[in-house]
Amino acid sequence: MFFLTQQDPNFRIKGSRDPLGFQTIWQSLGRNVIKYLSTVSNNLKDFQVLSYAWYFYGDRDPNHFLKFFYKFEQACGFARGEYIKDDRFNGIDFVRKNLENNSFTFSTRNQDALLSNQRSYGIFGKYNRPFTEINIKGQVDFYSVMENALRSKVDYTELERKVDKLLSEPVSTASKEDIKIFADILNNITDKEREFYKKLLLQVDGSHVQNELFDLFQNNSELYESDSFNLYSFIDALMQKDISEELERELVEIKKSEQVLTPYVYLFKNLQSKPFWEYSQIDIEPIFNSFPKSFDHDYRKDVLHQLNINLGEKNTLISTTVVRRNIDVCKKRGNSPWIKIEDDKLMICYADGSKIFTEFNKETDFEHNYFLPSYISMYKQIMLKI
Repeated sequence: MFFLTQQDPNFRIKGSRDPLGFQTIWQSLGRNVIKYLSTVSNNLKDFQVLSYAWYFYGDRDPNHFLKFFYKFEQACGFARGEYIKDDRFNGIDFVRKNLENNSFTFSTRNQDALLSNQRSYGIFGKYNRPFTEINIKGQVDFYSVMENALRSKVDYTELERKVDKLLSEPVSTASKEDIKIFADILNNITDKEREFYKKLLLQVDGSHVQNELFDLFQNNSELYESDSFNLYSFIDALMQKDISEELERELVEIKKSEQVLTPYVYLFKNLQSKPFWEYSQIDIEPIFNSFPKSFDHDYRKDVLHQLNINLGEKNTLISTTVVRRNIDVCKKRGNSPWIKIEDDKLMICYADGSKIFTEFNKETDFEHNYFLPSYISMYKQIMLKI
């Protein structure tokens, strides 16, 4: 038997992927180019699962939607794992471990959950925000597009019967043969679905530079053909095209902002690689040889303007700047800081992501992607059927 003690408040780290609070900065800049997609909403099948679930749920009480959606997501997950072999989604590890079973159960019970927290880490947690902000379910043609797609792919009456079981039964049981129909509705998209998702995920109503990005992709396949993504080279490639002043302004702001943020991210990780630092040690760290001495750019955000100025300071001051930022961020979150300043020393409290960086390239290395890879991925899936 295992016993878990109460969590140590000094080890209670929240927002561990964003200890410097940079997420809100780069996200706000990224939203000026990619309005709705997030870093994790990059699988069209996941959007389909959420769309089909809402289609079948209809005008029932939305407060009880999740009870149905957990089961619907589980049925689709096992169907994807069994019949769509190259598919990737959160929960696939649980699915693979249980594919040898003769039957599967779908419910809101912990033992049937695809993930430790299916709501937060599953499709709902990853896709509900863009799905809601785009108002996918509220489109006038939503129900007609979904119904026509489903009827063209499978025996609609049989599918409806299986979904009704998920709606009415607290615990549903199904065989591999039973769930194949859920794979069949996700294996491809119809032309009307493609047009529906194109106008909502790839384009934006009104005047927005995302529409210009879509047109650029339509006419320049080299922009999305690479299997790897580099923020700076992608922006440079866009800048070589005939683009509007507005898009150019947004791209320059993103590039210049990331060139300021990335050195601080690398430095903070590097500082976590030792239990404590004397200021004299910090002063001779080789990572500072790669630091830019500030950029000649008028940043819109005051925080970026100040971080840029601080790049020209002494190495110890740059280090205390990044540590004090972490302290301020943690204080606002009600957490303990990752690094403390005590007696002119830096004391490491938490070493998540620690790594020794001796150098980096400010022209190629980046930490944040500004939703651009998500857009590229969605474009390929919708427009190229990849």
